[in-house]
Amino acid sequence: MADASSARTWCHPEALRQPRGAVWLARAVPMGAAARRWRAGARLELAEQLAAFQAALPGSRGEAYLRQRGMPLALAQQLGVGYAAPGTWPHAARDWRGGRMVFPHTTPDGRLVNLYGRAVGTAEQVPKAKRHDHLPGEKAYFNAAALQAGASPLWVCEGALMPWRCWRRVSRVVAIFGVQGWRWAWVRELVFALDGG
Repeated sequence: MADASSARTWCHPEALRQPRGAVWLARAVPMGAAARRWRAGARLELAEQLAAFQAALPGSRGEAYLRQRGMPLALAQQLGVGYAAPGTWPHAARDWRGGRMVFPHTTPDGRLVNLYGRAVGTAEQVPKAKRHDHLPGEKAYFNAAALQAGASPLWVCEGALMPWRCWRRVSRVVAIFGVQGWRWAWVRELVFALDGG
């Protein structure tokens, strides 16, 4: 059970790796410079993965998937969307044979905190349990910059594919992956664009 002091402690993930048959006990240590460097490195690794997925999008199965859904490649690239070919999605247990469209989770200040992968394929081809995958960790927003983009109505969608339909009509659209961290101060006028699923 966590106590109040646990919020200020950190355990290096390498301390949790064990050789088969060995029993190691990992102890939390005060969060210092080493922990902050490791966390910065983890974000850098995430950014490098996203950059590789973004570079893989043009000419891929992912671009064809976007085209089938009426989504322009230029807009996808502008928003940082990428494509993880089969075998390249970092969450190996959730890899998909058609690959995954990759959408960045960002905070309103532009910080990349996670990746969301949507399996490429039709509803008939992709079982519902395999369609969506967020890497372990914090969740944020897709197109979070819209949260600070002004006084026009904010369109809030529930997932990364829904905003594409809205961008044809409006420019201030954000996709949420839950409501953690939501602040009402971001909006004066709000429009929800939710699907029936």
